[in-house]
Order: sequence, then structure tokens, then C-alpha cells
Amino acid sequence: MVDFRKSFAGALSKLGFIEKSYTETTTRPSVAQPYMSTDTGAKLPIFPFPLTMIYELADNIDALRIPIETLNREMFKNGFEVVEKWKYKCNNCSKEFQYAPTADNPDEQPFEANGDSGRAHPRKTKATEASQPLVCDTCGSNDLIRPVPEHRKTLEDLMNEPVNSNQQTLEDVARQLERDFEIADNAYLLLLKNYKIDDVTGKIDQEKTIIKEMLRIEPPQVAMIADSDGRIGYDDKRNKIFVCPRFEHRDARLVEPKCDRCGAEALKAVIEVNSVYSIGIPQPKRVIYGEGEIIWKAGKYKPNLLYGFSPIFSVWSKAMSLSHMDEYIRKYFDKMRPPRGMLVISSRNYDTFKKSWDVLEQKAQEDPYMIHPLLVENDKGGKNPAQWLDFTGSLKELEFIAVRKELRQIIGAIYGVLPFYYGETPAGWSQEGLQVTITNRAVLWGQDTLKKAFFSKISKMLNIHDWELQLKTGEEADKLRDLQTDGTEIQNMMMLQQMGFEITRTHTGEFKVSKNTAMTPEVMFGVGAANGNMNGKGKGKPAPKENTQAFEGEPHNSRPSDIGGTGQGSPTSGSSMSKKSLFPKGITPSNFTVVKTTLQTAMDFDWKKTKTVDELRKATNMTVRDARNIVQNEFSDVKRWEDEDE
Repeated sequence: MVDFRKSFAGALSKLGFIEKSYTETTTRPSVAQPYMSTDTGAKLPIFPFPLTMIYELADNIDALRIPIETLNREMFKNGFEVVEKWKYKCNNCSKEFQYAPTADNPDEQPFEANGDSGRAHPRKTKATEASQPLVCDTCGSNDLIRPVPEHRKTLEDLMNEPVNSNQQTLEDVARQLERDFEIADNAYLLLLKNYKIDDVTGKIDQEKTIIKEMLRIEPPQVAMIADSDGRIGYDDKRNKIFVCPRFEHRDARLVEPKCDRCGAEALKAVIEVNSVYSIGIPQPKRVIYGEGEIIWKAGKYKPNLLYGFSPIFSVWSKAMSLSHMDEYIRKYFDKMRPPRGMLVISSRNYDTFKKSWDVLEQKAQEDPYMIHPLLVENDKGGKNPAQWLDFTGSLKELEFIAVRKELRQIIGAIYGVLPFYYGETPAGWSQEGLQVTITNRAVLWGQDTLKKAFFSKISKMLNIHDWELQLKTGEEADKLRDLQTDGTEIQNMMMLQQMGFEITRTHTGEFKVSKNTAMTPEVMFGVGAANGNMNGKGKGKPAPKENTQAFEGEPHNSRPSDIGGTGQGSPTSGSSMSKKSLFPKGITPSNFTVVKTTLQTAMDFDWKKTKTVDELRKATNMTVRDARNIVQNEFSDVKRWEDEDE
């Protein structure tokens, strides 16, 4: 059935009789970055130095190339991997699960600890996917799907097979893109397509269009097609710019979404690639690429609408200083140029010395290392007929090593690559570990940038949404750190469980601790309670010691629980309260928690004896004698009280 209302409204809108509810566009602020416009509507960025020069510096100056190549090597040293984005997905509400959402699979699983091995794990059940139905815990639907294995095979083939006719793999192209980020702060990936175009209508059949090649485009050749407001695919007159998909028509822009030469459906223009910006191209050519053919990111270090800003611009002077230093050292050990000095000779007889001068000139032509003398006529003569004038200081006097080290450190700091990777030996293992950690963070950041900017978009173009392509994290130290963190967390949970807290573990592996402990005051206070002796005369078991790192000069306030005892955390552990009776005089089951809190606060804030007694009396209404006895007994072994006026 034809919708007459929509048809009538559309007809009126074409005639201009319908009132518009929405504006066509919203005005953007102009792009602040300086640029030049081309006849195609492209915006050429104006940088402090041309990008071609920046690439030359990055290739020839070691202080730049080392951090760039270090990041590139560390990012790709372990290759690619294809991982599941989710384990299960609900077809009804699109919720994604990283576990099997069975009806009998609660979110929290009881925690079991193996006392022999010290390992902990969720309690295993015999439930399987075959015996228990999968149910979405959000909408209750049992229509859940798994990732498609064929999609994984597609991405694996993309990893292993060449992606262009130059036999480059995806890793080769990705390494180029990552290097472009570090040098130009821009990266461009071209998806060269074979379009299926209907000969009659000119429409593009997207389903039959295939990607033929993947190629990296050099950033110095790229100019984004945009207006002065930064909108991609527009000129400064707010007109859309298009390009024909046929390769023979790629040199001209279109103002209509249809090629005026072949009638094919045009693409929204995105970038212009012009070889005129390259050096040594006798016949420059211009190619325009459209939407869906280019994957790019403007700025890793300085994100922007059109172009990033190379970090090398910020260290240009430092990089050039290092280059001049290298040149000076080369000449210093090569032909001694610039000259280290001049030999000045004084003589009364100019004619006689002129003959010797001619001989020296002849030798100088034969030997480039010879020092040129300077003849000065002097009628008076002198005691020193020859004098050496030093023009330059030695390398030590110029502090070459110190200056070069500082310049290299500043350049490396921009990229997150510290002196350890320049071959400098750190002062200690701690320094080495710190430098490696900082560089690992830069590596992970770069891997994540490539994943979001390129790999995820490639998967999306291939219509793959259940698997993702990413780079493997390559630092083994990170795995060791994670294992150590997990082990410490498990030990803490085991201790809390022994104290009576209920420990549960979610399907994501996170621990949850109950707010209240199930341990009775008898177990908390009486050692004998744990051994079946309610008189509290049994031997206590020391609390397990934590593996903590001690720092020199670190202040340490002793806690009552540091002594040990079955209390394991009680301020009365290892004291008279755990040795004499279940409840010392003045303490009752009702005020037990208050007494424990007050005593612990006294230790934490280093209260004096008088203040501790007063606070204890205020909190419990016990007598002065009882309060003094409790304080004296509890802290006799862990705190030396200062002399006070009673």
C-alpha cells in the first residue's frame, strides 16, 4: 500500500511549500590548523617542515630511529591472534556473555581453597551445556548463539595470506602503518576494490564487490578532501564531492552522485593522493579515493579532525643538534675539519720563508691531514716565532657525552622508550624494570590504537562481528606480575575465609567478601576454642605472614595482631585476653566489638595510655580499674607507654 501522506509531503518539499522541522546542517567552527586548498577541494596541511623531511630524519638519525623501531619491533614480535569477542550472545536482546549462562549456573560460585597446594578455584559442578539449557539472565530467552567458526577462518586466512600483489602480508602492511603513526602521526590504509557495476542503472552491487588489495598510502602524498570546517567530502561552498569508482575516471571530482562520463554510481570523495608532492616524479598524477576505500586515523599523539601532528616537530632542534654532533665527530676523526687550529709563524725574512711556504703548500695538497701554516711578517722577530691558535675545544671540554645523553632521553621520552633500549646500562635492576614497564605501556597503547583504528574496521567491512583480530601482548613480565597479583589475592581470600567471612567468586573470576564474619567471639578470643578447650588454655597457631616488601626508612606502627595468635586480626591476639579467660573483666559479648575497635584505634593513632583508658570508659561505661587493666594487659608486649601523670 502506498503511503499517500509521505508521497504528498515529499512532493511539497520539492516545491518548497513544506515547513522544515530540522536544519540541513549545523555550523561547525573552522579548522584552526593552517592548510592550503587544491582545485579538487583537498586541504594540504602546512607543517613547520615538510613530511618528506621528517621521514628523512627518522630514517637517518639514530636517536629517532631507535625508539621508532623499538616500538615497532615490540608490538609485532609475537604476531597476530584471532579471539572471540564473546562466548555466547542472546539473539533476542543482543546481550553478550563471557560464560555459559545456564539456569543452574549462578553468578556467584562458592569458593573452595586447597590447603595443601594453596590454590583456590570455583567449585566445579557436573552441569554441562548438553544437560542444562542456556538462558539469558536479562530477557529469559534461550535463543543464544556461539561465534561462527567460518568467520575465524576468514580472519586467519587474512593473517597468513598476502594482501596485495607485492606479496605483503597483513603484518607487513600493519608495520608500515604503525611506523607512519610514529613519524607522521597519520596512517592510511587503501582497500583496492573490484566493483560490480550494473551496465544499465550504474548501481554498485556491494555484495559482489570484492577487496582486491590492501595497501599503505604514504602520508606525504595524502590530502584530505574537506571544507574549512573539517567536514569530509565537502568543498568550501558546502557542496558534496564525489568520485567515479572506475579507475580511468579517478582524476576528477564530481558534484553529482553520478559519473558524468559513464553514468556509474559515484562515491563520496575522501582523500586525494597526488604524486606531485613526491620527489623525482616526472609525470605526476592525481587519484581520488572514496568512502569505503580508505581506513585512516588522524593523529595518534595529537588527534585532530584532518591531520595529526608529528611528535618529531617538537624535538626537531634536538634531532638536528644530534645530527650536527655526529657530523662534527665524523670530521673530527676524518680530515680534521673544521680545523682544530692554525699555526702562526713570524719571520723577519719574508722571501726566505716564502720558499718554505711553497714546499708546505705542496705537501698540504698531498696530505689532507697536514696543518696549514699562516705566515706573518715581523721585522722585530721575537722569542716565539711560532704560535698555535686553538679553534675548538676537545670532545671532553664540549661535554659531548652528557649533552647527547640528555637529548636522546628527551626524544625517547616522547615515544615512551627510555635509555635502556638505547643500549645504556641502568644503574640497577629496579631502574631496568621501571624502564621496561614504561615501554610496555607504550607498546600496549600502540597495539590498542592499531586494533581500534584498523583491525576492528577491517573485520566490520568483512561483516565479521563475533571475532576480532589483535596483536599478541609480548611481555612475559606482565604475565608474571598478573600471576603474582592473583596469588596474593587468593591468599588474602583464604585468610578471610579462615576468619569466618563468606567468600564467593563470580563467573568473571572476581572475589566477593561478606560484610559480617561467621566467627564467634569464642573462636576470635579463645585459643582453646579452636582446639576444643573452652577454658582457653590451648596453644595458639600463629597467623600466616604476608610477603611484603620493606622499604628503607619506612615507619611501622605495630598492631596488636602482629604478635600472632588464633585471633588473626583481633587487637587482643597474643595478649592476656587470649590467655586468661574467655572474657576478661569488663568485657562482655555485647561490648566486645566496641572494645576491639577502640583498642585498634589507639594503636593506629598512637594514643597515650590516659587517652586510651578514657575513650574505653566512654565507649563501654566500664570502671577505671577495669579499663586500665585491659589497656595494660593488651599492650604490654607491643607498646611502651610514655610516663604520664595518672
